[in-house]
This record gives sequence, C-alpha cells and structure tokens, in this order.
Amino acid sequence: MCFHTGAPVRAAREIWRGGTVVAPSGASGRIVNFTQNWSGTTYTVEFAPEPGATVTVIGLTEGDIQPS
Repeated sequence: MCFHTGAPVRAAREIWRGGTVVAPSGASGRIVNFTQNWSGTTYTVEFAPEPGATVTVIGLTEGDIQPS
C-alpha cells in the first residue's frame, strides 16, 4: 500500500528513536513527505502522541504505519 502526502495514518507499533518511544502504538499522525527508490518507500510522518505535542519521524516504512 502506498500512502500519499497528507494521508492520515497511525503507528502500527511503538516507534523508538534513541532509546525513547516517540510514538506509541496507535498514535495518530499524517504523512508529510515520502521518498521512493529502488529499495522501497520511506515516509516522514508527523505524529500527535498527546494533545498539544507533535513529533516528526523520518524514515518509516509501510510496516511502521497503517491507514487511520
């Protein structure tokens, strides 16, 4: 499945960066960018894990996110 810019998604699992969970499983987000190349597609997603907070995560794959 290919997601397009602006598409609503949610985290399919906990997203970790640097030993910290930056987006818990099920966190809502939206695609802000994607890159396609010979090895597949990676996504940049802006999550809102809690009210008033946003976190942008680069390099996610289709296994990391699912349609909202």
